[in-house]
Amino acid sequence: MRMKYTTALYMVTLISAALFNGMMLSEVLAEAPKDELIAFSTNPVQESGIWLMDPDGKNQRALLVIEGKPVPLGLVWSLDGTRIAFHTEINENIDVYVVDANGQNLLQLTNHEAEDSWPTWHPGGQKLAFCTNRDGNYEIYAVTLAGQGLVNLTNDPVRDREPAWSPDGRKIAFASKRGKSLGDIWVMDNHGGNLQNLTNVRGQDLQPRWSTDGEKVGWTSRRDGSEEIWAMDADGANELKVSSKQDPNPGGSFDCSEPSWKPNGKEIASTALGGGSATIRIHAANGSLQRLDLTRQGRQNRSPAWFDPDFAIVEFSVSPAEKQVLTWGWLKRMGREN
Repeated sequence: MRMKYTTALYMVTLISAALFNGMMLSEVLAEAPKDELIAFSTNPVQESGIWLMDPDGKNQRALLVIEGKPVPLGLVWSLDGTRIAFHTEINENIDVYVVDANGQNLLQLTNHEAEDSWPTWHPGGQKLAFCTNRDGNYEIYAVTLAGQGLVNLTNDPVRDREPAWSPDGRKIAFASKRGKSLGDIWVMDNHGGNLQNLTNVRGQDLQPRWSTDGEKVGWTSRRDGSEEIWAMDADGANELKVSSKQDPNPGGSFDCSEPSWKPNGKEIASTALGGGSATIRIHAANGSLQRLDLTRQGRQNRSPAWFDPDFAIVEFSVSPAEKQVLTWGWLKRMGREN
């Protein structure tokens, strides 16, 4: 009985906090997938757009078909699972778009002749960061979902790209050429300050992605001459290669990029490029080189984005000065256990 009371208390705190922050209850309880799944993009070989599949690759189905067959890339779920952000080229412009988890309400978030790409969600779901070269150099910008409050977070003469917002909203990881010509993974606070270089080795590091618990960062590295998936602690320690061209499983030699963590942190999905095709590949996050291809070779399937409702993060505040993240999954598990 005591644990049930605690669960109810947290639910009340969560809803009250959302209302305190000016969010409608309908936004907090917005529809999200009820089952674990992976979103990915397809090219005109199939219906170009965003597709969904079960974590084992089964039940593949279209979520969003885009007229003109542009390829959506950089797919990323909002942490509550209600929306997917991505970038694609429509009318000769690369812009950031957002679509509801049911494929409805496609929103063009940016509209600029420059390239706007690689969106990433603040955990509150009402703000995104993205990469743009609208000032003549690639920088990290942030903007609200309503298209307001545009701000340059990096403002540096070097190229800064591919941001990833941490699950607690306090940090943004990104790829940057500052400090060397090829590029490293860097972290800054959510206002663009307190920069820290997480990787500093020969070769290019790019496309960082946080694990759901914020304890790890996965990224794509070209330090060994090909694109592979690596993982490390959030402070840059304990680097580990997750994928390898020497993968003992059959299926040929592929470059692996665009990492996306399984929400429980045990696996990482990636795009495996090789032989004129792209497939969605799953890797063991512990570096054991175990892998599984979820989509058929011979097609162009890219940009996996993993979602699990048991790890969905909902915004979250006890007071303006003190914020914490709660997950629906944690609350649901408490309810089942009690």
